[in-house]
Amino acid sequence: MAIRLPPRLIRALIRLTVKPFLGPPFPFWFQRVWLRIVSGANLPSRRCSRDVIDMAGLSSLCARPRGGAPERTVLYLHGGGYCVGSWGTHLGPITHLAVAANATVYAPSYRLAPEHPHPAALDDALHAYRWLLDRGLSSDQVTVAGDSAGGGLALATALRIRDSELPPPASIVLLSPWLDLTGSSDSMRHNARIDPMIRPSWSRQCASTYLGGLDPETPACSPLFAPHRGLPPILIQAGSDEVLVDDSTRLAARCRESGVDVTLRIYEGFWHDFQSHAGILEAADRAMREIAAFITRKQHAF
Repeated sequence: MAIRLPPRLIRALIRLTVKPFLGPPFPFWFQRVWLRIVSGANLPSRRCSRDVIDMAGLSSLCARPRGGAPERTVLYLHGGGYCVGSWGTHLGPITHLAVAANATVYAPSYRLAPEHPHPAALDDALHAYRWLLDRGLSSDQVTVAGDSAGGGLALATALRIRDSELPPPASIVLLSPWLDLTGSSDSMRHNARIDPMIRPSWSRQCASTYLGGLDPETPACSPLFAPHRGLPPILIQAGSDEVLVDDSTRLAARCRESGVDVTLRIYEGFWHDFQSHAGILEAADRAMREIAAFITRKQHAF
């Protein structure tokens, strides 16, 4: 029987155990260790197998539903402000997505700042996409997805693919994406108190570290400011209470203006990366089912 926890309890636990420790004055090494510890509360699906593989020099988690024949492929880019996080901190959403979508999910450990500022993460994500195609996968079998900074990276990767000789993925899935590194949105100010996970000071710390002196409006770093015409279909999910919700609503508006097939879902009363709690939060399970249906529908459209 699945364990379900009330949203109010999960929200309170995040506010107590995550928000105070992500950002100044704590150094990134501490944030990495702490996030790995607290993310253990997000239970991976028991219906999913996990293997660590080598994507031509890039370590990656490969997650598959047990006892099945996955029909789809997802390249999943984890969040963490480009400075913390790994597939190990995101076992919950990675494995539950694999089961919900009947997909093989590849989650590479892309390089992090400050050791490796932009464009290291983007180069690694593009490398992982090329690796999938080199293994014989058709691009219309692949969805590029990510949460938070990984959502921004997923969109930046799709833009790089569009502007290269590579064939495009079937679809893009962005969960609470961080798309604007200027930190100038209204929700960054108005939701600073009610967002139980992210402090604006942390986003500023991560942005400065990842940019390495670049203009924060650089489209490869802040893909909200890129031209979006010609992108594959996009699903965006976000919580109404997060500081980054305006990144999602602004991207959806820009995509519609550019003729991109975009679906925006704002989950009222929920927080940043609430999908990470799949398996213990009913809304997160519902979000995973929505993602699975979207991926299936867009791949069948080819």
